[in-house]
Amino acid sequence: MKWKIGNTTLDILPPVKRYMNAIERHLRVDRKTRVRIMTELASDFQSRRENGQSDEAIMQELGSPEEVAAEFNAALDDETIQPVSHWRWAFVVLAVLVVAVVLGPDLINRFAATQAESLGVIGGADGPTAIYVTAGPAAGISPWVFLPWLLGCAAAFLLPNWRVPHACKGYGPSLLLSGLGSLPFLLLAVLFVGTCLPHFDELLYAIPLLLGLSAFCGALLSVVVFCWALWARRRAKKTAKQSNEKK
Repeated sequence: MKWKIGNTTLDILPPVKRYMNAIERHLRVDRKTRVRIMTELASDFQSRRENGQSDEAIMQELGSPEEVAAEFNAALDDETIQPVSHWRWAFVVLAVLVVAVVLGPDLINRFAATQAESLGVIGGADGPTAIYVTAGPAAGISPWVFLPWLLGCAAAFLLPNWRVPHACKGYGPSLLLSGLGSLPFLLLAVLFVGTCLPHFDELLYAIPLLLGLSAFCGALLSVVVFCWALWARRRAKKTAKQSNEKK
């Protein structure tokens, strides 16, 4: 019987297969790391065979499946075996709420318009029993204005440090999305500075307005996520560098 692990093909008997499967079950790592470990084990097993060792002797020397898996789990950094944080789903909920607030009233009004003779009145009566549909906070504003909210939420959800706390790679999508979502903030900042620069005292009063408008359209969230991604990547690289220097 042949068993292919990664790029390694190993001739195995049922006891060896059960042994390898038991090791794989006890590994507390992601799929990519698990494949790498099992490939290394298969290569080691094959080289020991070529040196004349029997399968029983190899398994006895390596130890029980639990012991072998425990050695690999302990050798790997804690970051590779930590569960994925569920806090990132809060940004999915936030994105759904934004869509509901922005598009919800408009959809209700459209539905009501098809059921009534006049806009905003359900039932066609303009009397005591009439039900009026009120406009939402985004009435009269293009939904595209709130796109930075969705970009910021998507960028925060895709941050790699939710899965690996000290990840050094994988920040590209988050930086790209949050960077795009931050553009309105930069445009507003340039506009406010250019307008208020001749009157410096007015600039101080314009800062709260800038932050308020940025928060309203979601650009401020994108700025926060962008800075968060840069800080997390820098911290992870610094930690990895210090770890390598200690070794």
